[in-house]
Amino acid sequence: MARILIADDDADIRQMLVAALVDSGHEVTAARDGVVAATMLKEAMPDLIVLDVMMPERDGFQVLEELSNSGLRDLTRVIMLTASGSELDASRAFELGADAYSTKPFDPPELVAQIEELLALSNKELKSRRERELDTSRLLSQLESLLGDG
Repeated sequence: MARILIADDDADIRQMLVAALVDSGHEVTAARDGVVAATMLKEAMPDLIVLDVMMPERDGFQVLEELSNSGLRDLTRVIMLTASGSELDASRAFELGADAYSTKPFDPPELVAQIEELLALSNKELKSRRERELDTSRLLSQLESLLGDG
């Protein structure tokens, strides 16, 4: 069982993810926005965070950046969840230290499987995965920019 924080401003998505993760045996808390999520992270660090990018007051990028700047980033795993399929956003997420980037709409069982996979990785495997994902997202971001300019 892992402790998981869901941060998303959409109540339906929060409820769906909480139910799916509780059914998988995890302890789950939820935050309605980035400000609440940041406060919860100061109180107790979860094993994994599912972090929506577009939230009011403080977006997921800001929360992830604060987590990285605090020196606590390596104490948890982070999946960015967003409606944006932009490679520029994915690249930014990985540069800030995200472990995975998933887009909405999503299939809850697939996201739970992705969460289980991340939780099973050793720190060394996780670091290697982050580096690969960052390299891939940078290349795709460059390609997206080139194709967008044409």
